[in-house]
Amino acid sequence: MSVLIAFLSLAVERALGYPDWLFNAIGHPVTWIGRLISFLDRRLNRATDSDEIRRRQGVRALLIILLVPGLIGLGLHVLLWLIFPTGLVIAAVLGSALLSQKSLAEHV
Repeated sequence: MSVLIAFLSLAVERALGYPDWLFNAIGHPVTWIGRLISFLDRRLNRATDSDEIRRRQGVRALLIILLVPGLIGLGLHVLLWLIFPTGLVIAAVLGSALLSQKSLAEHV
């Protein structure tokens, strides 16, 4: 099933890309993660702390950066399975936002 979702996500992303109007309205998942990283860096990375504390805070930040999107993804996965087969199409559309192949080709 994951391969099917990945294939459908690629097809949707290739056909539609990530619309500018959507980016202007809510941003992009990559920008969301960038904001999270910036927030954690400001909150947890203090030059006055010892190296040991900064390392601990870095591990804490890494766990947050991994867990927040992971838990959101898991929640969406479970929710979308409850409304199968419509959830398959929704998962493909949501997954297409994470691929960015069309936008990368246009901007590079």
